[in-house]
Amino acid sequence: MNKSASWLSLIVVATLTVFPSNSNVNAQNKQSDWQEDCLMDTEDYVEPNMLAMMAYRGAFEEEGIPGYVKFKTEFRSGDITGEQIVNAAIQNCMLSRRYTLERNSAYVEDVENQVQYFLGAQ
Repeated sequence: MNKSASWLSLIVVATLTVFPSNSNVNAQNKQSDWQEDCLMDTEDYVEPNMLAMMAYRGAFEEEGIPGYVKFKTEFRSGDITGEQIVNAAIQNCMLSRRYTLERNSAYVEDVENQVQYFLGAQ
């Protein structure tokens, strides 16, 4: 091996030692804090009526919840639930992932009730 190839190998090894691949670190962070890529701060609490209105208006289409007439049809048929709306708000970076559904089942019910009220008023 020539002298320049030896130096290149040494530099590569030193770089990998000093700056290890962070793919494992990134994978762990995504599992433990998957909202770190949010561009805005998440809220610890969003009023259920606000989530209901946002869902109806199509704010969670990227998360798979359609808006307006299709939302109305799918909610009434049971294809969209309050839990899905809350999860969509978490995925959309509106509601903090720290807001666990297990501890806040009444919140999911409140969201569903608000959607029913909102749809009934139309």
